[in-house]
Amino acid sequence: MVSDSPMMRPLPFLLAIPLLVGTAFAQSPTPPAAAPAKAESTSLLAPAPAAPMTQAEMDQKIQEAVQKEVAKVKEQLRDEVRAEIQGAQSAAEFLGEQDQKKKLHFLQIDGYFRFRWDLFNNMNGGQPADPMGWYLWGGNTDISSSPPNGTNTGGNMRLRVDPTFNVSEQVRVKMEIDFLDNVVLGSTPAAGIYNLYGFMGGSQVSPIAGYNWFWGAVQVKRAWGEVQTPVGLLSFGRMPASWGAGIYYNAGEGIDQDYGDNVDRIQFTIPLGQFLGGLAVTPYYEWDGSGVSYASTFNTVGIGQPINYTQDDDVGTVGIMIARTDTPDQVRRKIEKGSTSFNYGLLFNWKSQRLGLPMLTPQSMWPVVEPYGVSTPVTLVNRDASAGTLDLFLRWTGKRFEIEAEGIGIWGNMGNVGSDPAAAAIPATIRQGAAVLRGNYKFGEAARIAVGGEFGIASGDSAPGFGNFPGRCDYSLPATNPNRCGNVPPAGSIDGNQVGAAYPALNNYRFNPAYQVDLILWRRILGTVTDAWYVKPTFKWDVLDGLTVGGQIVYSQAIMATSTPSQTSKPLGIELDVGVKYQSDDGFVFFLDYGLLRMLSGFDQISSSSGVVTSSVSGVAQNIHAGLGIVF
Repeated sequence: MVSDSPMMRPLPFLLAIPLLVGTAFAQSPTPPAAAPAKAESTSLLAPAPAAPMTQAEMDQKIQEAVQKEVAKVKEQLRDEVRAEIQGAQSAAEFLGEQDQKKKLHFLQIDGYFRFRWDLFNNMNGGQPADPMGWYLWGGNTDISSSPPNGTNTGGNMRLRVDPTFNVSEQVRVKMEIDFLDNVVLGSTPAAGIYNLYGFMGGSQVSPIAGYNWFWGAVQVKRAWGEVQTPVGLLSFGRMPASWGAGIYYNAGEGIDQDYGDNVDRIQFTIPLGQFLGGLAVTPYYEWDGSGVSYASTFNTVGIGQPINYTQDDDVGTVGIMIARTDTPDQVRRKIEKGSTSFNYGLLFNWKSQRLGLPMLTPQSMWPVVEPYGVSTPVTLVNRDASAGTLDLFLRWTGKRFEIEAEGIGIWGNMGNVGSDPAAAAIPATIRQGAAVLRGNYKFGEAARIAVGGEFGIASGDSAPGFGNFPGRCDYSLPATNPNRCGNVPPAGSIDGNQVGAAYPALNNYRFNPAYQVDLILWRRILGTVTDAWYVKPTFKWDVLDGLTVGGQIVYSQAIMATSTPSQTSKPLGIELDVGVKYQSDDGFVFFLDYGLLRMLSGFDQISSSSGVVTSSVSGVAQNIHAGLGIVF
């Protein structure tokens, strides 16, 4: 079978050239033979014979003939190729551009591997346990009867993989999967029956949830889909959430972060750049909690579709984000052109819940009803809660400066904060607020030295404890015991529930824990900023491309003295943090940080009976934090 593709057509054209040349020769007049002289006088009226053609004239005519034939063949080929291209385009449109889809990289993998090591010294500050039996750092008296002072070290690792499945240019599926997520080095040795003393064997086994580690070796944290429509971007599934500076929503994407928001959400981002200068509007809905669920229709685990028992105990959020944001590449291009980047946004959402789980036992905190063996029906608590959130952010970036601010307010009510369905309702109000302002200015011809500062504040209340861990309590105690879950902790406690009959206001805002302020006080000891304010001057020097050294001093103080262990003093601590970080062009990362915290009088222990100081803060806390990583 002879191919009719355009690639094969030059062959017959080349074969036709000798024939064209031969035709030209055949059509050219042949020079006449010389006539006898007598013929010239035969007739004076006969036309004179044509003059013979020179070799140059013959060559010219041959060239013209060949060019004419070549032009004709070219035109034919051009028409045929044009027709084939048009037909291919029509077929591609009819088939949904299948050929174009195949050209995409179907699987794209990003992520990082990290290896971290820490040395902690005197992190408990020499303090005894608080009235609830909890130490400032290092757990509670169930773990150790003596305060966890002195020095200890340890390491951990994580492999994070972020695959993207590009179904087409408009449709993709994204995931985030962590392997050996923060598994402590040396924490999963071979079982005792094989390695009795844990001394002679050195092999580690895979983490198994509930057997040799807190969670499994593989943690699927996010999975969501994205569809680019002609109107905007549709996203749905369990996805990351980020907003502004990060004190409200924070995805925690940094290589040295441990927290990050994963939200069950459906959202639709509509760009309005051609109308309103780069704005994008994103309405969304979040499933914050589904409450009680059954395993499946037939009460079988692993088969069928689990069912949300009732919508009355669900927590849902309806929200909208309106923002103008530049990507890092857009910011860089604007700065290179001598311009600045100005970003801003507004977020509003409304959260509500009608009924809540009773929280009378540790098991009831998990929103799953066992598929079989349930002897007592679950009785829900009348919660009747609702709250609105308003968040604003600004970011202005130039060649030598950057200023960023975010402020948030939450206003709402809870009809009942109690945990006993049979008890009388305990109403409470929600009045929370927080803000952060930070900036820096770069000096030097190359703008490698930056000096800046940051101020942050989060609202608080008069209840004992800071409120970062409101579930810190003891379920086994009688309902009248102040350490019983659902009650406000006794005075002098480090943390615990912040709302109850004597404290009918849930007013302490908590910074997102992925927003890192320092190395020790808020990150390691208290968890995150709440019921306090802080101020910190900062310094950073880009020594070389990829090599940075920096430092900061952080002063922190409580808003309400009654929230501190001292009950009478607000100053919490002053901390010095210094560090160095290197990241190469091919993804290798190294960082080394040192923190020194001097605890202040807010951490003094006060006797609830005499009101005098029974234990003053001793010494300082120190942390050496190091890591190696590979970003891909």
